[in-house]
Amino acid sequence: MRLFDFLKKKKAITSQLGQQNEAPPINKNWHVLTTLETLLSEMGYAIKRHTQYLALIVNDELEIGVMVMENADNHPSIMHLMVSASHPKYFPNGIIENIVGAGYTIEDQINTTLDNYINSTFITIMDSFSDSHDPDLDFITIVNGKEVLWHPKLGALNAQGQWNEYPEGEPLYDLLKNEIPNQLTTDKINWLKIYISKRADSEIIGECLFNNAPWDAASNEIFNYAKTWEMPDEFKGLKQFIVFRRCDA
Repeated sequence: MRLFDFLKKKKAITSQLGQQNEAPPINKNWHVLTTLETLLSEMGYAIKRHTQYLALIVNDELEIGVMVMENADNHPSIMHLMVSASHPKYFPNGIIENIVGAGYTIEDQINTTLDNYINSTFITIMDSFSDSHDPDLDFITIVNGKEVLWHPKLGALNAQGQWNEYPEGEPLYDLLKNEIPNQLTTDKINWLKIYISKRADSEIIGECLFNNAPWDAASNEIFNYAKTWEMPDEFKGLKQFIVFRRCDA
C-alpha cells in the first residue's frame, strides 16, 4: 500500500473534489495540492486531478500526493510536508520526500515548501524519464555477466543556513559515488536522497536513503564530512536528490 492510499477512504473530500461546481473543502492538504497544481501547470506540465482521491497526475504517468504533517513541536511559521511521487512501472511504492518551508502566512509556507520540493526532487524525477545524460557522469556495472550503463541524474545541491563559501562541484555525490554501484538494483530507476546538517554546538543530523531504505555506510561518510565544517553561524546544511536511470540502448 502506498503512503497516500489511505486518502482513498475520505469519501466526503473526494466527492467534493469531483464536483466542479461545489466549493472544495478548506484544509491544508487541499490548499497545498491546489497550489502545486497551479505551479506545475505554469511550468508546462499536463495536470489532472485523480478521480478517486486527493492527488495529482502529471503527464499521465506520475502520481503525486501530499500530506501536511501537524506536530505540536513545530514552530507556527514552519510547514512540514510529506510528498509521495509514484509511477506505476518504475516506482509504484513511491518516492517519499519530507520538505520544510517557512513563512508568516499559510500561503508563504506553502509556496516556500513547494518551491523546495519542485527544485530539488520533482524536476529530477521528471528528468529520470528521459534518456538525456551527462557522459562524464555515466558508469557501467556488471549484471548477470553483462555490462549495464547507468545515467546519473544529479539534482541541485541545496545549501541551507549560513556559508562563508558554498561547496563547489558535487561534494556529496563524490563522497559516495564509488559505492553507489553496489547499491543499485536491476530496476530501471534507482534513487538516492542525502541530507546532512550541523549546528554551532556540533550536533549533526542527517541520513542517506537509497530507494527509500536507510544506507548506513553512506550516512557515516556524510557525517564525517560535516564534522569538518566550520560554523560561522548557528546552522548549515546540504541536501540533494539523485536518480540513476538504467540505459537499455
